[in-house]
Amino acid sequence: MDMYKKILLGMSFFSILIFDGFLENMFIVIFTISIYKAFQNKDTQNLFKCFVISYIILNLVLVIFYKEKVDYSILEPYNPQDKKAVILVYQGEDRKYNLKERSREIYESDGVYSLFTSVYKLHRYKDMYEKLGSSEFKNRSYQFRKELSNKLGPNYTVLNSNLYTRPYLENIVADLVNKGYKEIIFCPMFLTEGREYKTFQKRVENMELIKYGVNIKVTGVFWDSEEIANVYKDNILAYLNKKNDNMGILLVGLKEQNDLNQDIIFREKIKNQLLNEKKDNIKIKLALLENHKRDIIKIGEELLEYGIDLLYLVIPTSMFETIQIRSLAEYVLRKLYVSDETKYYYIGPVNDNSILVEELYKKIKLIQN
Repeated sequence: MDMYKKILLGMSFFSILIFDGFLENMFIVIFTISIYKAFQNKDTQNLFKCFVISYIILNLVLVIFYKEKVDYSILEPYNPQDKKAVILVYQGEDRKYNLKERSREIYESDGVYSLFTSVYKLHRYKDMYEKLGSSEFKNRSYQFRKELSNKLGPNYTVLNSNLYTRPYLENIVADLVNKGYKEIIFCPMFLTEGREYKTFQKRVENMELIKYGVNIKVTGVFWDSEEIANVYKDNILAYLNKKNDNMGILLVGLKEQNDLNQDIIFREKIKNQLLNEKKDNIKIKLALLENHKRDIIKIGEELLEYGIDLLYLVIPTSMFETIQIRSLAEYVLRKLYVSDETKYYYIGPVNDNSILVEELYKKIKLIQN
């Protein structure tokens, strides 16, 4: 087997890991036939080296040709709008696994390193979707937009936009400017000024909206909200109001995604509100997730040593739940050794639109005064 055929063999193997549906089945057939012939002919020389080359080539193809491209054009409209536009900016996540959109996300977060990480991270995303089914992110964000629009009234046009999923931020902004909107309020729907917030800032700056006479304002993020922290506290205490079980609470942060200081401050708010309840049967620990899975499992095991009856894994540091957060939670609970006597629960990002709407409404009104 020629070397280039072995490289194609490797590309078919890695393609199985990242494609789904018909393409995945096609690459399975190609790889199975090709690897069978290679071993049948005892032609496995340089196979490992060819697989390494094919991995790099496939990453390159994904970054250059396959990631979703955002095309937009801004004109100078003649008829300015009287209404103000409110653009809700989310990280974004499609209901089903979408290779092109996730390739763009990886490129945005990893930059040049995506030439080496795309295949690996795409496989992880695909695996998460296969295990967890589908994402409710878009449904939740659309419902939130509807409720905020009703709260703001007819003088505002409220739209959703995403960094990594359609509808993209740039397309929404360009459409509004082309329709004559001169007042745009951006609402970054992030808990902290972390990775996604910085990406949002950069992409808005790149659009150079000041050239088109557009006045922009940006609302603050939510890490300093006592009300949102209170929602988590109430959710955690809901069971304790009925029974007097010993409870262990693991408040988990997201180091890679969030601003670490703001992340910690918000979790401390939840912790302090819980301690103010003066319940002696609560043990609370703060931990980090993502690249610190071993640490969180270690801290979780320390909680279990107290002989707790209930273990709550709480991941509060995101506005809406994503496939990635759900997957991380399941991983941790799966790895922790929890006895049959101990019940465990997962509490994800706050699921109370009324509180979020009220908090954002106040932020929008504040920056207009």
